[in-house]
Amino acid sequence: MKKYLSNYVLAGISAVGLLLSLLLIQKYFGGSGAAQALCDALSESGSCSKVSESSYSAIRNVPFLGDLPVALFGFIFYGFLTYLFITAEKNKDTEADSIRLSFFLLAFAMLVDLSLLLVSIFLIEAICGLCVFTYFVTGGLLLITYLRMDQMEDRSFGAAFKTVKAQFSNYLIVVLVLLFVGLLIGRLSGDSLVEGERSGAGSIQKQIADYENSPELQIDLKDVPIQGDPNAPITIVKYADFNCGHCMHTSHILKEILRDYEGIVRVAYKNFPLDGNCNRLIERKSPEASSCVAAIASICANQQKKFPAVYNGLYHDNEMGVMHTPVTVLKLAEASGLNIGSFKACMNSPVVREQINREVDEAERLRIHSTPSLFINNRAIKSGTPNPEFLRQLIEKLIKKV
Repeated sequence: MKKYLSNYVLAGISAVGLLLSLLLIQKYFGGSGAAQALCDALSESGSCSKVSESSYSAIRNVPFLGDLPVALFGFIFYGFLTYLFITAEKNKDTEADSIRLSFFLLAFAMLVDLSLLLVSIFLIEAICGLCVFTYFVTGGLLLITYLRMDQMEDRSFGAAFKTVKAQFSNYLIVVLVLLFVGLLIGRLSGDSLVEGERSGAGSIQKQIADYENSPELQIDLKDVPIQGDPNAPITIVKYADFNCGHCMHTSHILKEILRDYEGIVRVAYKNFPLDGNCNRLIERKSPEASSCVAAIASICANQQKKFPAVYNGLYHDNEMGVMHTPVTVLKLAEASGLNIGSFKACMNSPVVREQINREVDEAERLRIHSTPSLFINNRAIKSGTPNPEFLRQLIEKLIKKV
């Protein structure tokens, strides 16, 4: 079989995809400044964060495993390819089997990559440059293995399937090892405040100490939707975007906090849409202004004392892949019992735009760059999905002081 490149070179190329996927896993869990820097260099600033925070970025709440980011499957895929190419070089008797299987896996992966790209363009409306780079890795390997396949007598899928059957136990072990290694590294290197990250007593105590050492800030709560007892001694302020996956998960956490600390905790909701149409701090402008439409709808719902229903509905639509548009928010307003005439007038009101501008101005002063960003009794905690146990221990400590 004619070789266009050494199997070790192919293994090296797949290892590049492995490394990039690992960086994307770390970014999903809130870590890896390297991934952010590479993403910003390869794509529009903020695009990678929007992709990693979208509802399409992971399979959520898998039993015993938690969230499985899409990047984890890339890590497993490229790791398995690396194994196949090394095996092909070390065992010439099975070299053709390994290359043949690699080709069919790469062909399937290319279809998956194209699907993910379409989701990014048309549903998330942002492109992650680092993700696209992995697509090029897949395409390059597909082309090379195709040229290698062209030299084989048997190029059928059936022959590749026989290889899987013969080596099933070995392949399964490799896949499981890659699964747990990818999850472990991603969670251990991620932000310590991100849900799913290590949450030992020492780590939580450090987070509480960091919170206590942070400066006290001034946050304006005029005209801001608030859930919980208005006189509660502990106030959590949440800056969020209704198209942000981490914001959606944080909403579930805060709902439980409000339930478990009734009368003690209240939550105030402020907008930081990741869309340049209504947020001057964001360069990218979505053609549909989806995040802006959702933010305006939430403010208008609050004016009619219907904020909770619309707030939950907006995140539910996001979870279901429904884009926020004037039509969808109007439908949501009708279902939530709002006065539609007043709602329509509010949606076009410059007063609402001014409120969003004020919240963006305040976000700039508070040095908010991503969502969700949370403040507890006027002190910041690190942005990202908060660790529920950290929140509970912090609240318990604050209760003793009030």
